[in-house]
Amino acid sequence: MLDAATTATANRPPVERRLRLSQAALSVSNQKVRRAYLPVVIAGIVRLADFVLLSLVGIALYIGYVVPLSGFRWEYVAAISAMTASAVVCFQAADIYQV
Repeated sequence: MLDAATTATANRPPVERRLRLSQAALSVSNQKVRRAYLPVVIAGIVRLADFVLLSLVGIALYIGYVVPLSGFRWEYVAAISAMTASAVVCFQAADIYQV
């Protein structure tokens, strides 16, 4: 009984089970696509830009208002950078970035 089943399937040519793509599907699959960026990468770029812009605004205000009165001190630049970093961390914790 088993020999009859194996000889019946052995005599048939192999059947191709893969489906062929249509011309429309082939034309779509051959098109060039732009690179995609993950939302995490975009959010990281936004965080970096936010940090840089907040730092630049803080340092510009410091140079414009405080330096003429009391002179330049690096401690203020460090404090501005620390406050900017904490602001970006708080923005992330509050989930302000919705990409």
